[in-house]
Amino acid sequence: MRHILKQMLTGALFLAMLLCTTGVQAEKLDWVDKNYDFSRVKEAIIYDIELVDTEEMESDLTEKILLEEYLKVASRPPYKVMRPDSDSILHPLKSADIYVKAELLKWHDDYYIKEAYTSWETVTRTRQVKRSDGSWVEEKYYDTMPVYHPAETVYTSTVRIKFDVYDVKSDKLVMSRDELRERKASRHGQQGIFGRISKSFFDDLGKKIKSDD
Repeated sequence: MRHILKQMLTGALFLAMLLCTTGVQAEKLDWVDKNYDFSRVKEAIIYDIELVDTEEMESDLTEKILLEEYLKVASRPPYKVMRPDSDSILHPLKSADIYVKAELLKWHDDYYIKEAYTSWETVTRTRQVKRSDGSWVEEKYYDTMPVYHPAETVYTSTVRIKFDVYDVKSDKLVMSRDELRERKASRHGQQGIFGRISKSFFDDLGKKIKSDD
């Protein structure tokens, strides 16, 4: 009995370790100037994101889609968006409070081989048990057995974006983020990751502006 319990615990621990290594892994570095008053931000200049790593992008259409998605997400926080290529003609950009620049530093597909392994799994079974009065009753019991998992190829998608927020008047950096996300069991899934990283940053920028009110 002790041997079976040891095998069950070993299998459960192994599965828990596997669960920890699946899904999304993220590395995020944040910096904020604690002395900067974000509450006064009313207008923000949003520059196009600079697509540094485009080698693995399938076409120029992907770049256009990313630029459109980025600007759409950047327009959500509580400020008026100004564009340097159009608003500068009608409205002086120096009247804005902050400007935001970003770089797409990594857009990468990869894979690795997960080695074959055997785990102990518990299944529920039923059996008929005869009572002392001669009647029969169905009884549940648990059985532990080894399950073989063959080797498999695991595809990954990786995106890294760096964001910088500057004060317009002083040209001083007031907020910055460098985030890398890797999604496992994903192939060509960078566009979704790109959207989530962008949304996370601009949501946090919006919260920072509101929290300083």
